[in-house]
Order: sequence, then C-alpha cells, then structure tokens
Amino acid sequence: MRGIPDEEVRAGVSAGMVPHAGWAFCGAMIARTIKCMAKDLHSIVILGGHNPPGGRLIRYDEDAWDFPTTRLYRDVEISDSVNSRLSAEYKPVAESSADNTVEVVLSMVAAILPEVQWAAWRIPSDERSLDFGRVLAETVEKSDKSVVVIGSTDLTHYGPNYGFMPEESRSDPRGWVKKRDYEILRALANFDGIEALEAANKQKSACSAGGAVGAMEYAKVLGTGAGTILDYSLSSDLYPSSSFVAYGSIIWEFA
Repeated sequence: MRGIPDEEVRAGVSAGMVPHAGWAFCGAMIARTIKCMAKDLHSIVILGGHNPPGGRLIRYDEDAWDFPTTRLYRDVEISDSVNSRLSAEYKPVAESSADNTVEVVLSMVAAILPEVQWAAWRIPSDERSLDFGRVLAETVEKSDKSVVVIGSTDLTHYGPNYGFMPEESRSDPRGWVKKRDYEILRALANFDGIEALEAANKQKSACSAGGAVGAMEYAKVLGTGAGTILDYSLSSDLYPSSSFVAYGSIIWEFA
C-alpha cells in the first residue's frame, strides 16, 4: 500500500482529516494519514458528513463491520458515553443509509489497523460540530483509552457537473480552487472552526465540514499543537476533466 513507511509513525497524533472519494483518487492520502497514527490504538473514531447545517446528528449502532481483511468491532463504551453526554437538542438518530464519508475511511482503517475498535457519527456542518468535538474529547479523557479521531471531508467540487463555475475562476480553475482550499485547510490547522464552517457553507469549499471541524475541536481540547497539512490533490490530476474535486489531509499532534 502506498504512503509513508511504518517507521514514520508519529505516536503523538490525536486527530486527522482525510477525504472520502474513491480509493483511486485519495486512497494513498487516507493511508498516509492513518499510517501516521500509533499502532497500539484502542479505538479510532470516524466523523463523517454529507450532513448540512441544521441536520440531525447521525450515529452508527452496528456492533461490528466486516471487511475483506478483518472484522472491526464498535467501541460501545465510547459510543454510548458520547451519546449519553449530548444535550437533548443534539441527540443523534441512527444511520439509515449507506454513506461513503465513513465507509471509505473505515475500510482503510481495517486494512492498516486490523485490531482497532471504532465508533462513528455523521456531523452537521454547523457550530454543533464544535460542541460534539468537545464532548468527544471529554469522554475520551475520562476513559483512559488511546483514541484517535478522523474527520472526513472532500474540498471544493468544481465544474459543470457540480454547477459551480464562478466567473472569476474561469481563467485558472485549478489555481482558483487551490487558493480557496488552502484557506479552509489553514483555518482547520489553526483551530478556527468558525472560519472553516463559513468557508464550507458560504464558499462551497467543503462538502462535509462538520466532520473535519469535530476532529479539529477534539484535538484542540486535548491540547495538541496546530495541525500539519500533509497532502493536497485534485481528481483532475488523475482523470483530467473540466469538473473535478479537491482533496486534502491534516494531522494534529502533541508537541
């Protein structure tokens, strides 16, 4: 599997952000981020998205997921503790449809860390993502478990297929998209969740910002340093097209 070698594991990583498109487009980016994480983790929490502002928080209740490489069991203690600590207005509903923001990432986790447990939610792209990240961090701190959180979002979706081609972008679409994407990546790396949410919701810079902001806030509450932007790419790097999607990855780690 492509990505950084195992000897470059960074034991102090508390959270990451990865994309969730098909593995051909961003599998190596997801793998590289996961490979930065300690091998002796108890659990990995995946915070997915495709959940708009004002949407219901969505929880995953399955006891286990089967993959071609292994079976991963849900960390029921972490899942139930988080759900019970949420205030009434944030009470989650059960997942009722297939969604790649969790499934693509958890499949890569299974291939790289086959013994780890998991928990997952899909987070609305609004300020409740900050609240969720704080509740999750407080829950993990009380558990004494080694837990890393991964937020899942793609970045700008550009071109006629997505109905997004602003006039000012047309002389250099790729450069225009990259500039805007790095604004949201820097906001996330520097713990500015409000700016990241505004970039996603007003400028269409991300499809699932709630998951990324939740992971960011988890890292912030635990006291990590600013995030490191690991990778950035466009789907058109692999498959040239006037319509393309951008991908980026971040890790937050203790100094």
